[in-house]
Amino acid sequence: MIPVKNSLNSMSASGSKAPHPRAICNLRRIYRFVVALLCCSACAPLYAAQLDEHRVEDLEYGRALYQFFQGDELGAITQLMMANERPQIRTREQTDEANLLLADLYYGYGLYEESRELFARLLTAEVSDSVQNRIWFNLARLRFEQGYYDQARDLLARITDSLPGFIEAERKYLLTNLYLGNRQYDEAADLSNRIDPKSIWKIYARYNLAVTRIEDDSYELGKNLLDRIGQMESTTPEMLALRDRANLSLGLKQLRLEYNESALESLSRIRLQGPLSNDALLATGWARYRLGQFDRALIPWRLLLQRNAVDAATQEAILAIPSGYVEAGQDQLAVRHYEIAAGQFDAQLQLLEDAIASIENDGLIASLRENAILFDRSSLQRLPPSSDVTPQLHILLASTGFQREIKRYQELLDIRNSLRYWGTSFPALELILEERRRGFAQRLPALQRSTSFDKVELLREQQAQFANQYGEIELNEDYAALATPEEREHLERLQRVSQSIGKVGGQRNTSYQQDMLRLLSGLLEYELATDFPVRRWKVKKQLIHLNRALAESRYRVDSLRRITERTELNFSFFQQRIDGQSARIRNLRSKVGELLQSQEQHINDLAVAAIRQQQQHVVQLRLNARFELAKLYDKLAADQ
Repeated sequence: MIPVKNSLNSMSASGSKAPHPRAICNLRRIYRFVVALLCCSACAPLYAAQLDEHRVEDLEYGRALYQFFQGDELGAITQLMMANERPQIRTREQTDEANLLLADLYYGYGLYEESRELFARLLTAEVSDSVQNRIWFNLARLRFEQGYYDQARDLLARITDSLPGFIEAERKYLLTNLYLGNRQYDEAADLSNRIDPKSIWKIYARYNLAVTRIEDDSYELGKNLLDRIGQMESTTPEMLALRDRANLSLGLKQLRLEYNESALESLSRIRLQGPLSNDALLATGWARYRLGQFDRALIPWRLLLQRNAVDAATQEAILAIPSGYVEAGQDQLAVRHYEIAAGQFDAQLQLLEDAIASIENDGLIASLRENAILFDRSSLQRLPPSSDVTPQLHILLASTGFQREIKRYQELLDIRNSLRYWGTSFPALELILEERRRGFAQRLPALQRSTSFDKVELLREQQAQFANQYGEIELNEDYAALATPEEREHLERLQRVSQSIGKVGGQRNTSYQQDMLRLLSGLLEYELATDFPVRRWKVKKQLIHLNRALAESRYRVDSLRRITERTELNFSFFQQRIDGQSARIRNLRSKVGELLQSQEQHINDLAVAAIRQQQQHVVQLRLNARFELAKLYDKLAADQ
């Protein structure tokens, strides 16, 4: 991150007879974290702004977008990764959009290498110019985040066309910071003026420009910019926080330059309930003190004493009050307040020791869970302290690094919950599989009987016989073979009549009967011969239909046989898959459990280190209080 200067600092009382606050003398330190602080709250809507008018055609991509907009970023990543594993029909544009979203989510989780690799793969594919420009921008933003500013500048230079509105504003913001890092103030000012006035990036860019110029001996220019930001009308939490930041930066700079009246005016615009209110109250007291208004200086300092006792500004105010009494010549009151201060510092040191002991006994993680900080930070404002660690949460959560580690811990908890849910699904899947296997085994015998291959073979043999008979009939033109049952009965009767005539032919005259027999036989043969072509065609047609029916039956029998075999294989495959995935889930849960323990220990170590550093500060303040108290005792003893 490019170091952009800031004027915010903590303020303390020196305890000397003519106090010169150490914090006021130390106002030239650099804002190493200001860009990250200001960007973190505005980067979240980046992809949301890109998708305002984006048409979603792919179902899986749409589900991932829904989870993304619901704040379930882990679920969105899971959905996109699952979609990439499934064969599906998806347009090229939709695939690129899905991969851009996945890379952006990786970036948000701090997986910079994975995000960079995915962007690089997208660049090797055939993508549209608009997608390519967005990839260059995301890579530049990634390199900027990692501190590779020259590479970020080169990547931004590759963008050949304007980006969508919100992204274009951020691109100019990044370039503005790059100019500021190279002290190219004119270019930075010109580019910041060209940012869309409706975009919040314009305010961020001007703020960074202001704090850089005001610390680079360009007070009037920086003051004008900070004044405009500090007096802007807004109701959004983000803009209100930025407005307070601008007023505090300007007020502390003015206090350092001994523009005390101007400092009071700037500090008065800061909200009393905002996150910067403690620093503002402390600085306001010192401004009043410098103007000789000691009684009025006590008002903000005493107000601070009613707030979080472990806050640095509150601790500074504890010493500021007695040092003011010394300057006002009220030594007795000063002694009393120094004694109170020393006692408070002793109590705070004991509280800090108790907090460390509680952290080492997992009190911090328990307090985070009890106050729901892992899921809702605002709950800390609603719930009373319940452990020795709770008073420290306000200070610990003010650290970006500590918040990042808590977020990682929360993500591990989400993963563990997902694995637990998936793990509990396997018994149900096994029950479903067993029920289907049992049902299939019960229906299989009846299915095999109804689709017996032997029956189909028998029918095929009969069909072959019919085909042979038809061939012989057609070859011999045996029209009698195609006679109807009634005609066949007539032929048989005529045959019996002929035999009867033959038996009695030697005994009586049968010429009439023979003539009638020939007539009837001729008529029947004529009818059979005349209808033979039609009947032959009907038989042939029936044989064709029979062939088709047999072929379809054979296909269905074969299909059912294959389905039976495949079903049995599927049962075995699904059982193996369930067993394998169940074992894999158990292994993953074990690994996540180990990571959770490691992360808890890491969070505890960070908290202990922060409290140890705070202890050193309190110890120094206690030494100052006791030293000043000893000086007052000596002075009072000498006066007596």
